Amino acid sequence: MADIPTKMPEIVIDHRELRSPVAKTLERLGVKLTFKTLLVGDYVVSDRIAFERKTIDDLFSSWLDEKKLFEQLYDLAQAYHRPVLIIEGGDPFFTTRRVNVQAIRGMLNAITVSLRVPILYSLTAVETAQHLLLVALKEQNKDGRSISVHGKRSHMDIDEQREYIVSAITDIGPLASRNLLSYFGSVENVMKASPEELGNVKLIGPITAEHIRKVVSGKYGYGGKIDEEKGRENVSVQQGAEEPASQLWV
Repeated sequence: MADIPTKMPEIVIDHRELRSPVAKTLERLGVKLTFKTLLVGDYVVSDRIAFERKTIDDLFSSWLDEKKLFEQLYDLAQAYHRPVLIIEGGDPFFTTRRVNVQAIRGMLNAITVSLRVPILYSLTAVETAQHLLLVALKEQNKDGRSISVHGKRSHMDIDEQREYIVSAITDIGPLASRNLLSYFGSVENVMKASPEELGNVKLIGPITAEHIRKVVSGKYGYGGKIDEEKGRENVSVQQGAEEPASQLWV
């Protein structure tokens, strides 16, 4: 059995991944988590490596519906020397989507050959977290590299900018952001909505609705004094480590 490292690494995570099972698993493993608004990638483990995480559904949605998969990965490859795409949830060739196998193969080949972004696969969020932790351990502990967040998106159309503004609020992910904009019709209407109205939107619960109102209507300069919502799951690596990192090496 390999020696268990005494110093756990830090991983910078896009704030829209706050409630993801990957972040929760990393927290339980004792990783130091820092949440930021990342323009490029979902997880940054060093100055040269960043990961874009896609579940199978996300992968096909980004590729076929939103048509932004290649743009996202191009930006990732431009920003980081060693970009990585991690596909979570199984084999992309076994999908409920009616997509030609050759088209899927062509998409994966374009990512690895044309964009030069290697692909890792995981079956679950726990496996994704293990991939991230192992790479972060090597980069930071063995190779002595530090974390550096950089990169920018090459292009955002007007609707993507609207989604980005709404999703910048903590706990509002891309899907919830689109739901809010579809329901209310504009960023302005989202920001003016009452907690009761916000609660009518799919994926927006009462706690999140109250948080949106606090962010929008609260006085600037008092951000550090705003009480956190009761019941909110605080992703802090300093407390509640329920699962020892040694399990990764067993």
